[in-house]
Amino acid sequence: MSKYHITRFSIFGLKGGVGKSTIAYFLARELSEKYKVLLVDRDYTNTIGKIFGLQTGLLNVLSGDVQGKFVTDEGNLRVLSLTSFSPSSLPTVKDFAASYSEVLKGIEILITDNPPGVDDVTALEFKGYYEATGEVHCNGIFVTTPGIALDLTLSHLNDIGRTLRGIVPQASYFRASALVINMVRENLSDVVRNVALRVPGLKVIAIPFYKELLFQGFDKASASPDLGELISIVKGIVGGG
Repeated sequence: MSKYHITRFSIFGLKGGVGKSTIAYFLARELSEKYKVLLVDRDYTNTIGKIFGLQTGLLNVLSGDVQGKFVTDEGNLRVLSLTSFSPSSLPTVKDFAASYSEVLKGIEILITDNPPGVDDVTALEFKGYYEATGEVHCNGIFVTTPGIALDLTLSHLNDIGRTLRGIVPQASYFRASALVINMVRENLSDVVRNVALRVPGLKVIAIPFYKELLFQGFDKASASPDLGELISIVKGIVGGG
């Protein structure tokens, strides 16, 4: 039996610029008021890592490209940056898992902020987690914007799950736990209703457009998205729902 008792959530999007990092950041912040949360920045832009003063990524250090700080704690929130730039080579799963297992100690909820789709870093993190803990699963939270991005997301909802199962066939499960439609300028209820008709059973959350978040940066803006419904979904999963 694994000594770790962690519930994983992965923030996915099929294109950039839809607000994945914004949702990951505020979700981790709010959940850390109750749980010990690890927020893993898997994106090459290192957007979240930079906010917390992380100079580089764990994979960059393991590949010998650079030295520097890649993990930090702020209360109940731990932040890990995997890459600050594309590493010259990727470490073995075993070497990555040895370092990752130390970062995972004491964590209750893990949230990963991912680049669009699934890439080699996403695959290494998934394999490394399994190597470190003896188990892996994925509660996918998909983030998109209205229009073409939403249509694309709905048509490929199950593709990431199939890819991750191909990477680690022993994975316990993959589920699309929620769909967040971000930067909505229309009536929120109408947007949710229309998607619910297209994909019955999918939990859909619409978040309005916040000008401050787009132009000031989500770590500096006075406004923050209302994630109450998404937090309730996450807490239900963590509690066994």
